[in-house]
Amino acid sequence: MIRLISILKEIYIDEGIVKVPQEVLSKSKDAYDYIFKNLETLKTKSEGKNWDNPYIDSKFKDYFQLKDLKGQDLKVTIGFYNNPKDAGAGRMDTREDILLINLPFLTDVEDFETLIEHELVHAMDPKVRDVHVYDKIKSKGAEPVGSRLPLSKTDSTDKSEFERNYEKYTKSPWEFDAFTAPLVNTVKVNFAKIKSNPEKAKQYKILIINLLSDLKTTDIKNLETLMDGDKYKGLKWFFSKYKWAPTNQDKARISYYTALYNIKQWTTDEKLYKRFTSRLGKELS
Repeated sequence: MIRLISILKEIYIDEGIVKVPQEVLSKSKDAYDYIFKNLETLKTKSEGKNWDNPYIDSKFKDYFQLKDLKGQDLKVTIGFYNNPKDAGAGRMDTREDILLINLPFLTDVEDFETLIEHELVHAMDPKVRDVHVYDKIKSKGAEPVGSRLPLSKTDSTDKSEFERNYEKYTKSPWEFDAFTAPLVNTVKVNFAKIKSNPEKAKQYKILIINLLSDLKTTDIKNLETLMDGDKYKGLKWFFSKYKWAPTNQDKARISYYTALYNIKQWTTDEKLYKRFTSRLGKELS
C-alpha cells in the first residue's frame, strides 16, 4: 500500500500539472449548448469536411483565449468536420490553432468538456506546438495526429497509435499530459465537495491511494473485478463528471473504467506512474 505521505512527497520530476484556466474551460458549456441546438445545421455545413479542411462558424473564431506554456497569447478557434470513420471525437490543429470537433461523435456535455480540456492541453503544449521540441522527444511515443507540423514522413491522414497501439498512445509525453489534466481535475473537483467533512475526506483519500497501489498489481483483464468490488465501489463518482443520479450510474461507471484503464497503462512505466501520482497528490493535499 502507498502511504499518504509518500504519494504527496513523491515528486521525482519537478513539474506542475498542465492546467487549462477554469475561466477558459467554463466556455465549453456555452459552446456545447449552441452546437447541440444547431447540430443538424452544423452537420449539413460540415458534410464531406475532414479535420484538415473544417467548417468554421464565425461564432467560434478565436473562441478560447489563453496563454500557452511559454506564456505566449493563444487564440483557439473551434472547427467542425463530419467523418464517422475517423478515429474519434476531436483533434487539435496546433499550426492553425483550431480545435476540431467531429460532429458524428458528439454525445453529452460532460464528454464534450473532457474533450475540450484534453485538446486545449495540446494547444498549450510546446511538445506538439514546436517541431524543435518535438524532435527531441519524438522517439518516446506515438506521433500526434491533428498537428500540421512537419513531424515526420508519416502520411498526414494516418491515425497514429490511437487505434493501433493504445498503450503507446497514452504513454506518449503529449498524450500523457492531455489525458492526465481532465482526469486529475475531475477528481479534484469531486474531492472538493467533501473537503468540509475532514473525516470523510481522509477516508476517500486513503481509498484513492490504495486503489492506485492495487492497480499496479492488477492484471488489466481484471480491472472490472477491481472496480466493482466492495472495497472501491464508492469511488466511481470521484472519477466522473456526471452528477450523482440513478440515471447516470452507467455513464459514471464507464468514466471510472476509462480512468482506471488509462492509469493502468501508466503503472507499467514507473516514471509515468510517479508523475501521475505526484500530480494527483498535489491536488488532493
